[in-house]
Amino acid sequence: RASSEDFSDFCQMGSFERMQISRDLYNLARREMNDLAKASGGKNFVAASLQDARSAFAQVANEIGTQYSLGYYPTNKARDGKFRAIRIEVRGVPEKPQVRAREGYFAPKG
Repeated sequence: RASSEDFSDFCQMGSFERMQISRDLYNLARREMNDLAKASGGKNFVAASLQDARSAFAQVANEIGTQYSLGYYPTNKARDGKFRAIRIEVRGVPEKPQVRAREGYFAPKG
């Protein structure tokens, strides 16, 4: 079994990349991606293995084929930098569709 001194000596022998894998860093990145997806109205697909990646790509392909993009023109034209909530409603369909959108936006300022 190698000691920490052996590891330190080994690292000084040559120029190569040393990478540290941290579970805390992984969890932080995962939370950041979830927050980014939520803020943008998107969805975060987690793939911990090649099989998970295949499944995630299949889900993405399915969602791309069944999505709609909506345009929006605000009635409140004030350029005050305040947050504006957005509510999306789909009417006239027999089943309640899944709607994924960001919660709102900040109006331009100035």
